[in-house]
Amino acid sequence: MQRLHDRSVRGLVRQLAALVQSGALPVGTRLPAIRDLAYALEISPATVSIAWGQLRRRSMIDGRGRSGMFVIGTSIAPRPVRRTASVGLAHMPFDLTSYTPDVTLLPPLASAFAAPDRTPNLNVNDDEAIVESLRAVSADSWPYDAEDFMGCDGGYSGLYDTLHALVPPGSIVAVEDPTPMRVLDILDHLGASILPVRSDLHGPMPDSLERVVARGAVAVYLHPGLNAVTGRTVPRSRLESLAAIMAAAPSAWIIEDDPLSRFNPFPSGSLGAWCPDRVVHIRSLSAFFGPDLRVGIISATARIIREICAFRSFGPGCPSRLLQSAAAWMAGDAETTRIVAHARQVYAQRRACLAEALARLGHDAGPGCGFSLWLPVREQKAALACLAHNGIRVTEGSKCSPSGQPHIRLSFSHLVSDQEWLAGHLVAAGLLTKEA
Repeated sequence: MQRLHDRSVRGLVRQLAALVQSGALPVGTRLPAIRDLAYALEISPATVSIAWGQLRRRSMIDGRGRSGMFVIGTSIAPRPVRRTASVGLAHMPFDLTSYTPDVTLLPPLASAFAAPDRTPNLNVNDDEAIVESLRAVSADSWPYDAEDFMGCDGGYSGLYDTLHALVPPGSIVAVEDPTPMRVLDILDHLGASILPVRSDLHGPMPDSLERVVARGAVAVYLHPGLNAVTGRTVPRSRLESLAAIMAAAPSAWIIEDDPLSRFNPFPSGSLGAWCPDRVVHIRSLSAFFGPDLRVGIISATARIIREICAFRSFGPGCPSRLLQSAAAWMAGDAETTRIVAHARQVYAQRRACLAEALARLGHDAGPGCGFSLWLPVREQKAALACLAHNGIRVTEGSKCSPSGQPHIRLSFSHLVSDQEWLAGHLVAAGLLTKEA
């Protein structure tokens, strides 16, 4: 207790973190109960509880039910728990957890960087929201008449900045279920209370969204086009129903993620067509032009763009003008457009081959596109263990589902053969013939 001389929340977090990192509180140490520590330090139990919460988000401590709180790690910074747990696993011969484009299907980058002098204000230290060429090409293909745009260092970076700029820590956030694990990790970092919005074959369900919004959600996270986890698309009729619900909740932000727009066989929509003042629409270009061309675009009102830019100023500020200009050139280049369209056809064929193999064994994979299959299973852990025994690695569905749906997620973007063999093992692992 003598080492805890600063008894503010910040002081407790800093001092306890130092004790863990120095080894004075080794991994496995059982910590005092909140009320006992508060009594000993002569502070409010609420102060200790908040400090405990911050240390939990850093994955330094965690609770074990009635056994109490224990030291579980020595990390200095908060870590994305779901993604960290996924990337640290042992290699398997048949790894289907890479939700990335096939490099053989990506367009070449050489021409996009051949003329750097076409980038205005190159190396000028001004923090502009977006280069004009990228603004122009984005506005031409955007799903609604957006007031303003900004560039970002990829879709997840844009989402991180948006959530931290607009959503106060500890807020209630409604999230389409399922959703990418990185999104849930970002919300955990914010200390948000995540409420799942159930979805069906046509996207988020209006009645579920209505119930969740009524509980005081500050923001709603949705895929208005192609869901990156399920591969399902949202028809305009469903968007209209969702917009009507959000119109009755004028204080909630609508944060839209559309990372696979060019792989969507249908035009992506947006609630911005009905609620433009509250929509933040985020698009990534990495899936089409390559992960190392890390560029995304955000649309919103001019006021909200200023808010996000202000938060971003804590970090690197304006993303690379070279990358933005290269992305703008590629977006308007006819040959690049042809290559991306061909890639979309190849991914659709790969998905169809696996879906047909599953259908021959009595399982309906349902409609979809993109990179992922989202498959219901009888028992999640058993399915993972069965597949791992045969050298197959997939993603545990609960990492993408705040409601813990018993599913597995797998990528077919690199799957050029072995569909029949894989389908047999998937069915043997306990796939359900249809979703309950």
